[in-house]
Amino acid sequence: MEKPIVYDVTLDQAGMDWQKAGPLFERYAVGLIGRVDRRWVESYTRVTKERPNLARFRLEPAAGQVSFTCRATDGPAEVMGVLKRLEDMIGLVNEAATAAAMAELEPAKAKTPPAAAETAHGPAALAAGLFARLSRR
Repeated sequence: MEKPIVYDVTLDQAGMDWQKAGPLFERYAVGLIGRVDRRWVESYTRVTKERPNLARFRLEPAAGQVSFTCRATDGPAEVMGVLKRLEDMIGLVNEAATAAAMAELEPAKAKTPPAAAETAHGPAALAAGLFARLSRR
């Protein structure tokens, strides 16, 4: 039986990058550690659409990072608060992606195995039905 994928993406805060984004803003980019695949990216997009307050976080899948901007006047406490919200959001995305992975496995479990399908509706069932009809006479 196939095991479901459990997503556990985390932030690489040690690898946080900073750059000036004009006179009023600073841009921060934080690396992601873990499995960032199609399903995770789709879950990220869905979470940010459902929660407009998270729209400030920009996923860059090719770079494996999330970026955001803060005012240049924001101090370390404000930046750490934004990082905490990002960390919480990544947790929500992990939950959504894990649930999506499990949902993809459920239909596979519900399908009847090919051998059972063949005997219920395939040539063997047809032959059995014909045999039953012909043997009644």
